[in-house]
Amino acid sequence: MIGIAFGTGFALGPVIGGFLGELGPRVPFYGAAALSFINFMVGLFLLPETLDRANKRRFEWWRANPLGALKQMRNYPGIGWIGLVFFLYWLAHAVYPAVWSFVSSYRYGWSEGQIGLSLGIFGIGGAFVMAVVLPRVVTRFGERRTAALGLVFTALGMAGYAAAWQGWMVYAVIVATALESLADPPLRSIASAHVPPSAQGELQGALTSISSITTIVGPLVFTQIFGYFTSPAAVFSFSGAPYALASCLIVTGLAVFLLRVRPLSDKAFQDSVPKPTAGLTAGEATPSN
Repeated sequence: MIGIAFGTGFALGPVIGGFLGELGPRVPFYGAAALSFINFMVGLFLLPETLDRANKRRFEWWRANPLGALKQMRNYPGIGWIGLVFFLYWLAHAVYPAVWSFVSSYRYGWSEGQIGLSLGIFGIGGAFVMAVVLPRVVTRFGERRTAALGLVFTALGMAGYAAAWQGWMVYAVIVATALESLADPPLRSIASAHVPPSAQGELQGALTSISSITTIVGPLVFTQIFGYFTSPAAVFSFSGAPYALASCLIVTGLAVFLLRVRPLSDKAFQDSVPKPTAGLTAGEATPSN
């Protein structure tokens, strides 16, 4: 459901932003601020608490930061490898906001409208796969195989964008590799299974921290790659080089996932849960089961 929401937003965002942009260069930012405020109000008043009181723990300042959440995840076996897979996966996906418009205008001569249309179709494809295809694939193949399948199609898709020398090929790649949207939801589910109920929120915070790091690193890397391979100093001209690099990152993430990420047994899970800390009440202690 989160993936469907993201895909729908990814499709509508460029359309709404383009319309608001006609009213002035600052208007899209005011519109985004208004939507963010509405989102805040919805979260504040309409989302109920889901963490049982028995699973709550005492607040600790040293954990109330992104690095604290990442450090805490080291207590759970296997979660570090999953975090690495997410890092490579999201770092590769940073290629889209970083250079999609640059490559499209440089390589195919697309206008702003054509770029927005391609992104919208990309988002619609992702939302459709997660709404219609994902439930059926997960039921038949399980989360692990579904995640691996999604990573394979992600690598193929990015390789396809790297090789597409005409604009119509981009749309062909979008359609042919739409199953790349299968990867993220089962990966999140697998990560969630590695931590106890009391650490689910902290896990999501750690994953968000990883995602934020990739949104910092990704644009710096991919724009430099694009700039070099479209400059006179390049050994050969290749505007699709950022996508080729992203595909290699996904292949590396797939290898890590297949070789290092394993289903966690019940005993291993119980052994991984931190024992209650002395001095905490029953409601504050971290449960051991």
